[in-house]
Amino acid sequence: MIAAQPRPFSQDAKSRITARAQAIGFDLVGIASAEPFVDEQRTLCERRDRGYLDHWRYPDDLIARICDPAISLPGARSIICTATAYASRDAPHAPYAPGLRGAVSAHAWGRDYHRVIGGRLQELAAFIGSEYPDERCLACVDTGPLPERAAAVRAGIGWFGKSGNVLTKRFGSYVLLGEIITTLALEPDRPLLTHCGNCEDCIPACPTGAIQPDGAVDATRCISDLTQYKGAIPRALRKAIGNRLWGCDTCQTDCRVNARSRPAADGSFRPLPEVGTSMDLPAVLRMTKSQFREWFGPTSMGWRGKAVLQRNAAVALGNSRDERAIPHLVAALSDRKPLVRGHAAWALGEFGGDSARAALTALLHREGDAWVREEAELALRGPETGTTDRQLGKELT
Repeated sequence: MIAAQPRPFSQDAKSRITARAQAIGFDLVGIASAEPFVDEQRTLCERRDRGYLDHWRYPDDLIARICDPAISLPGARSIICTATAYASRDAPHAPYAPGLRGAVSAHAWGRDYHRVIGGRLQELAAFIGSEYPDERCLACVDTGPLPERAAAVRAGIGWFGKSGNVLTKRFGSYVLLGEIITTLALEPDRPLLTHCGNCEDCIPACPTGAIQPDGAVDATRCISDLTQYKGAIPRALRKAIGNRLWGCDTCQTDCRVNARSRPAADGSFRPLPEVGTSMDLPAVLRMTKSQFREWFGPTSMGWRGKAVLQRNAAVALGNSRDERAIPHLVAALSDRKPLVRGHAAWALGEFGGDSARAALTALLHREGDAWVREEAELALRGPETGTTDRQLGKELT
């Protein structure tokens, strides 16, 4: 039996698809082969086994599917990789600034990138389907079945920074990635030879020491992951969160490549009026379901639900040391969700004082949840001392 000959690359198809992608609004476009990501699969398994991914579920079969595009799209030949710049000229809110406002990560204060990028990918996939009807496409953004950072590096979009972010020459790491796996045979682009050299600014800058010297990121200590994690935030990491309501940009703001990056021309990711670059933390703590949908529904922050954002607001208020937060935290001790009650108890413990202690004592008399009771008991002992936010990361390494 004679083996089937591989189809030749279509240069015309590559140039037409690239031009169409740029017209749709993608800032950078590159082509990668759809060969399995063998090294990435091994690395992902190693980091899972080291405990770095304990907040997320990564069984062997899921890792295998993520790292082999042909499992998700049989016959896959190419990956069309895109990057869309999102940095704006709006100044971010300082993550340790005093007051009752919580910082929002720059990628989350605008329209939900899953919808924006996903819609554009679907438009590009429709174009490919109309031009090449015998070929199939699968669009992926963020949670899709693909190691998207590794695909972007393979396609020459950028290179791996020591923070684990993909860095691009024009926009630094302030890009949103999206891909289309396709059966269409397209000539791959060459990976960039650029790297970070001796620069390691992002490693000591990380407030919790999550960035490891070998380029791995411990997701169980990464503030961006912690603000999305559904469970309780570890007590040892709460102070380092500062006033952050969602995400963390420190490894990006301390990056030399990002210092010379260009702002995005696309206005889709400018701060929404309901969000801005920071939010009123007491308002988030007491928000209704309808307010949650109105404020966070159009953004990428809404996927984890109302209680997670209120948990984050409670921690940020505890770090504020602004006594105006106390009555709002006392009210949160009656929240329906134990996740919110427990973190509000911790935050009151950071203040101390008669009113906080009285509220925590009253909580102990009525609270039935064992974890919330433990948080209240620890909070009544008073705030932990002797550790600053910036020192915390070094002590945990």
